[in-house]
Amino acid sequence: MDTQSILSLPKEHRRTFVGLLLAMFAIALLLDWKLGTLPFIEALLGYIRAVAAAILTSIFLLWVVSSFIPRQKTAEGLTELEAGNITKEFDKLLGTATRWRYKGNFGRYMRGKVLPTLADRQNCHISACVIDPKNRPLCEKHAEYRSQINSIDKGRQYDADAVALQVLVTIVICSWYATNRRVTVELFLSASFDPVRIDSNDDAMILTVEDRRRPALKVTRDHFIYEHFETSMEFARSQGYKVNLDGMRRGIELAQIDHTDVSNVLDKAGMSELCKKINPETIVQACRESKNPYEN
Repeated sequence: MDTQSILSLPKEHRRTFVGLLLAMFAIALLLDWKLGTLPFIEALLGYIRAVAAAILTSIFLLWVVSSFIPRQKTAEGLTELEAGNITKEFDKLLGTATRWRYKGNFGRYMRGKVLPTLADRQNCHISACVIDPKNRPLCEKHAEYRSQINSIDKGRQYDADAVALQVLVTIVICSWYATNRRVTVELFLSASFDPVRIDSNDDAMILTVEDRRRPALKVTRDHFIYEHFETSMEFARSQGYKVNLDGMRRGIELAQIDHTDVSNVLDKAGMSELCKKINPETIVQACRESKNPYEN
């Protein structure tokens, strides 16, 4: 175990480690005194001299090594999150956020948790980039990928229409929030999908994958990679298609969305043909069943 590993141990573990070292020192001293011929004081002084010499030698070697070998940068600003801790870290990011950026595929967590949490905060702005539901080859490819992984859907098999439906629901719900709440919502459609999803506020971001067995990565804005991922999301938005979120009725609750609202919103978004193919009533039902997929 190296020094950094010892220093990063919890306080009670560090105390146990130090206690173990002191116990070993005392046992060695007592054995040396009992089995040797030196008086106790002489044996004690000998051990103290040996410890002092070891400390001085270690300090000298550390100075020599650090003078000739460049120090490696630490991973400050990067934290690996175990699967069971991801939701808690997301709640921390949402706790103080007034801006949120997302780059992913369906946007279910964004529409089910981020929008309800941030919708009534002062000057709140949300921008998201999801896959283009009109791009059938893309939806087919994503359906194939999603059906092969251990996702939150627990073995559900997807096809292109099921993928497109999820994105249409995101468009409709974003339109409702943009029309009936104080939040500013910008939604973009991408011609590609990425297994890695990015959720970011102004202080940190969390990178996740669909496989619920896998950990996530939290990156604070102090780390240089934060700016690179922010730039990646910016380019994805600039190369994507911005969705027109008009068409939703004002003054209605989310549960009051009907097939007329869905048809109007998706017509404004340029997806009337896809809406007819999947069926507005099916989209309405999916909107009503939409929730945060990661809530307990």
